[in-house]
Amino acid sequence: MSQATYVRTDTIPLTQLTPFPGNAKRGDVGAILNSLCRNGQYRSLVVRSVEPDRYVILTGNHTTQALAAHGPGDCGLTVKVGEEERPCGVCGNQPWDPVARCEVVQCDEGTARRINLVDNRAADLGTYDEQALAELIAGLDDDLGGTGYTDEDLADLLTAIEEAADEEEPPAPAGTGPAATPGAPDTVSSPAAAADSAPPAPPPPGHVIMTLTYLPADRDEAARLVSAAREVFPGEAAPAIVLRALRALTAVLDSRHSHDGVVTAPALLKAAGIQPS
Repeated sequence: MSQATYVRTDTIPLTQLTPFPGNAKRGDVGAILNSLCRNGQYRSLVVRSVEPDRYVILTGNHTTQALAAHGPGDCGLTVKVGEEERPCGVCGNQPWDPVARCEVVQCDEGTARRINLVDNRAADLGTYDEQALAELIAGLDDDLGGTGYTDEDLADLLTAIEEAADEEEPPAPAGTGPAATPGAPDTVSSPAAAADSAPPAPPPPGHVIMTLTYLPADRDEAARLVSAAREVFPGEAAPAIVLRALRALTAVLDSRHSHDGVVTAPALLKAAGIQPS
């Protein structure tokens, strides 16, 4: 058997679960327990059935340790969310026998080892969009319980973002920026520059730097739209995406002079330089 085969989803007592032999990951059990108490067990363990009533944990070894650390019975913990007091996400402040929700699979030993390795390694290989991360954390209005982050983490993250922006901000070329005017809106880089972690400075041969002026809310929206476009066209540079959008806009404006005033999707794609699939 070269691949894992799903068998069922089941609630299994912790006494029937065996940690993966030689699991190399060392997780933060305390942070996981805090999340469980606040958020509940939102993700199942993946376990391999090795004999009746005995399972080896492929993924979720530290979640199992956190559930065991909670222990049986009512922990007495409540969580305050706004003005509401909520029960513990593990025991519900009721009598509780330590169990875990599990996805039961069948596989051979080699596949089991690969699943354990990649589940631990995949998280290590990932990176963060620090601006997006800061916005997610800040959006919780200082209630960071169960996130794994603290107020100090957020402050450090914002400081790092500001320092990186100061280091990477290229000087404005003479004659390209707007004149200083009392009461004028904030001047920011174009969404192309906001979406790139390191705007080109100086520009490559044959290129020029353009600066757009936005109100802060419009700047943030433009940056989000550029990010969304880059997911569809991952090979495109942000400036190319903006240019395509402007070409599409021109096609819409030109349609006002057509006999029916209608612009079609193929016409927009053609104007943007995109070949329909």
